[in-house]
Amino acid sequence: MFRPGDVLSYPAICAKEGTALQRGMNFRLRSGRSVILMSLRRGARYADRVEDDGRILIYEGHDVPRLRNGPHPKSIDQPRAYPSGRLTQNGMFHEVAQRFKAGLGPAERVIVYEKIRAGIWVYNGVFELLDSWQERNGRRQVFKFACN
Repeated sequence: MFRPGDVLSYPAICAKEGTALQRGMNFRLRSGRSVILMSLRRGARYADRVEDDGRILIYEGHDVPRLRNGPHPKSIDQPRAYPSGRLTQNGMFHEVAQRFKAGLGPAERVIVYEKIRAGIWVYNGVFELLDSWQERNGRRQVFKFACN
């Protein structure tokens, strides 16, 4: 059992979660748990942040995959769904957050790990996903998720 503040390796996290975590947003893994991997490091690919003295985490959604000869993922709005209509991780987290916000379901419990250095992570604990929205970051629309 991890406690908030525990320093972990990536293999330890994967062993605990029962899967190789290949993306930052993981909605209801086989274990039923939702997991977010965040980073507040300088130069991080996503604009995650902490507010209210660490009680609120704001996590930025994920970009489209990089495709050979395709546009740069940071130049395209973050997707809610694939062309097939199936929800992306952004869409699944957004949908459950909006259901909670509308009083139609419970808050999703999300396990949060924070990358502090290459290969070194900290267990931040279990948070509740309370809200989600889209905002313009200057060039495109991105998803934001608020956990408390």
